[in-house]
Amino acid sequence: MFKKEGKTTKQDILRKIEVMLKKNVDLDAKLVFARIEEFLEPKDKVKSFTAGDIGYVHIDEKLQAEYLEWEKNIKQEWLATIESIRENIKKTK
Repeated sequence: MFKKEGKTTKQDILRKIEVMLKKNVDLDAKLVFARIEEFLEPKDKVKSFTAGDIGYVHIDEKLQAEYLEWEKNIKQEWLATIESIRENIKKTK
């Protein structure tokens, strides 16, 4: 994967998804997401947070439901992206 300033970019992840689906176009989207999820999270959340990068953040209990909804929406976006890539691969075959 290509790195920009030592970080994995969205384009890197999209390429990885495409490679996985080209190997097996029928691979379950949730399985693909599980495989890329490791790239979406910083390796060292505390270090990432203190360095000013996106990383671990304490969620106030009052905002927990809002955070979980946001997280669910992000996952749904990725699943939709995976399905879109799958459809593009099928069209080109």
